[in-house]
Amino acid sequence: MKIQKLDGYTLITYKDIKLRDGVLVQGLPGIGLVGKIAVDYIVSRLDLEKVAELIGPGILLPAGNVGVFVTNQGELQLPSYKFYYYSGTERDFLFLTSEVQPTVWAQYEVAEKVLDLFVSLGGREVVGLCGTAIEEAETGVYYALATQRLGEKLESIGAKRSSGGTITGACGLLPALASLRGLDAFVLMGSTQTSEPNFAAAKEVIIAFSKLYGISISLEEIEKVINQIREKEEEAKKILEEAKPKEGEQLPSWYV
Repeated sequence: MKIQKLDGYTLITYKDIKLRDGVLVQGLPGIGLVGKIAVDYIVSRLDLEKVAELIGPGILLPAGNVGVFVTNQGELQLPSYKFYYYSGTERDFLFLTSEVQPTVWAQYEVAEKVLDLFVSLGGREVVGLCGTAIEEAETGVYYALATQRLGEKLESIGAKRSSGGTITGACGLLPALASLRGLDAFVLMGSTQTSEPNFAAAKEVIIAFSKLYGISISLEEIEKVINQIREKEEEAKKILEEAKPKEGEQLPSWYV
């Protein structure tokens, strides 16, 4: 293990790596937890090794407070950015996930430190995975570009171009800053109608990512979770329907 100080931040390196035509894939907490679920799932299914962590004053607890997590084993754990390594057939990947997003005032400085690390390892392309709120019930994957020439490739996997709006937080910021360094960069977004964890939207993002880079990722476990959620939703819907008064049935006089 190697510990390196970076202007108030600390980089902990567990394994030295070099990337071949490297791709950084970021998935942090955000709307519907779509990006975080997607990256955490990929890391789990591919059984990836954690190679580095970044900690510092801009990476705080979810509510923005200074503090630490306590694990189920009673151990102290600093909020951190976690990096996982995957060696592909032609390209290497660095997956970035965390329990938190940087606090608002630190978004830029944390993103720049991530890019410093990524470029030093041989990085060439940055992908932000996240959710996007839409009114339509149909699930789908949308993209936004920092590198325009990638549009045709993303259209070929069935992703739709996003039109208008904003992307808050690190999901859009990191790719945008990456493009200023000459890196290819874009965002893939799973559509969601809820701020609750959306595993179905994350699944669509995983499928799009798998098609884009030719990485085989089993969907069996995430489909189990999706089916369990649907079953619970159907049960709740049935209970509510049964609780409704039938047509012509009067409510008791004490009902308010």
